[in-house]
Amino acid sequence: MPINKPDYQLTFQLDLPDVDGQVADGQVIDLPLRAEEIRLRSETAREALNGGGFKWLDEYNHLRDGGWDWRVAAYIAWASSPRSSRSPKTQEELARNHLGLTSDRAIATWRKKNPAIDEMVAVLQASPLWDYRAEVFQALTANAVKPDYKTHNDRKLFLEITGDYMPSAKLIAMLSKGSVNKADLAKYSDAELASMYRSLVDDMETGKQVDTETGRQVDTETGEAE
Repeated sequence: MPINKPDYQLTFQLDLPDVDGQVADGQVIDLPLRAEEIRLRSETAREALNGGGFKWLDEYNHLRDGGWDWRVAAYIAWASSPRSSRSPKTQEELARNHLGLTSDRAIATWRKKNPAIDEMVAVLQASPLWDYRAEVFQALTANAVKPDYKTHNDRKLFLEITGDYMPSAKLIAMLSKGSVNKADLAKYSDAELASMYRSLVDDMETGKQVDTETGRQVDTETGEAE
């Protein structure tokens, strides 16, 4: 499955409380703190976080720019960092010492109410791959163009990416989703199969497919033949 490039933009409201994030069973816990004390605690924790020198602060700032609540952004950035070098070491320490919370129970509630939090963690864990995408394509191209039998697999992968080649097993699986019988495909030459593949890709891009019995194009949305 393709790995998507990170999109830090928050797509829906988190619906988090304006106090210090203490939530249980969807209800805000009454804290013996005045509003001003809560605000000062939040601001103090946020300033300490920004000056903490954590390696994941860049991701945190990107999430903040995308509209994420600062505490949730800090959790996502922290949770997506490598566990072996993660700082602080535990979620409890993050909550108490850097988010201004009395425990990490609020984090569990956020995750339960907002599945996008864990989804964002997963995306950011894979995001370093995008940093080297250009270098990988460059290395693939450098090997694929070498007229050497040892680079045969590089050429196959290159042509798959450009859409000029598809492994027969994948082609058969795609064509067999329609009315073409697998056994019937054996009568086609490689050139004919390649042509069928190109037509199939064109049809997928234009939202049309060919009825293999009538040879007429069919709109994939309406089902009507042209």
